[in-house]
Amino acid sequence: MSSNISIRPLTSLPDQDLGRMIFDKTWAMDAGTEITPNLLQAMIHSGAYLSGAFVDGNCVGAAFAFPATTGGLHLHSHMTAVLDNFRDKGIGYALKVDQYKWAKQNNFKEITWTFDPLVARNAKLNILKLGVDISAYYPNFYGDMPDELNAGDESDRVMASLKVVGDQPTPKTALTTPDKSALLIAIPDDIMAIRVKDIAENLRWRRSVRDEFVGALARGGKVVGFSANNEYVVQI
Repeated sequence: MSSNISIRPLTSLPDQDLGRMIFDKTWAMDAGTEITPNLLQAMIHSGAYLSGAFVDGNCVGAAFAFPATTGGLHLHSHMTAVLDNFRDKGIGYALKVDQYKWAKQNNFKEITWTFDPLVARNAKLNILKLGVDISAYYPNFYGDMPDELNAGDESDRVMASLKVVGDQPTPKTALTTPDKSALLIAIPDDIMAIRVKDIAENLRWRRSVRDEFVGALARGGKVVGFSANNEYVVQI
C-alpha cells in the first residue's frame, strides 16, 4: 500500500460531494446520480459511514455504509470505489480497513457487502486480503442497472460477511493447490474486458458460474479460498 494514502470521514456537504463524485464516475450514467445529495446528507447525519481516500490532497476513492438489521444489527457497506488510475495501489483495502475500525469503534460486530462474483480482483481482495465469508448468492440482485459498468448484464451478487473481532481484518491463505475434494468454480481473468467486447459471452459466464455457485451453496458448500487460477475454492 502506498504510504501517501490518507483516509478521512466525509461529513460536510462539500466533502460528501467528493464521495458522490467518486461513485458517479465509477458507475457513470447518462443522467442521475448513484445517491442524491439530500439522501446522503440525511444518512450521514443519522449515523451512516462515508470516508474518502486522498492522494496528494485529491480524493481518489470513497466508501459508504449504513446500519442494517437483516439477520441482526450490523453495518452494510453499499459502495466502495477507487478511480481507475489509482487502482491496484492498496486504496480499496485501506478504505475497507478504515471501515472495519469505524465499525469496531461503533460497536458493530459484523460488516456485510455484495460483490460481483465474476470480478476476479474483487474476489481476491475480499477473500484473500480481507478474509470474508460468503453467505449467499443472489441472482440478478439489483435487477437491471443503468450505469455503463453494468449495462446489458445481470446483476448477480454474492453476500460477503466480515466479523469484527480483532484490530483489523484477518486474511485467508491463498490456496494455490486446493484439496482434491474441493469444488473449483472458475471465473475469467477480466470479465469487464469480455463484457465490453461480447455481452453474450459475458452472460454465458454469468449463468455458468451462477448455476455452479447456487448448487454448491444449496449442498452446504463453503467458500474456503480463491486459487491462483481465478477459482473459488468450495468445500462441500
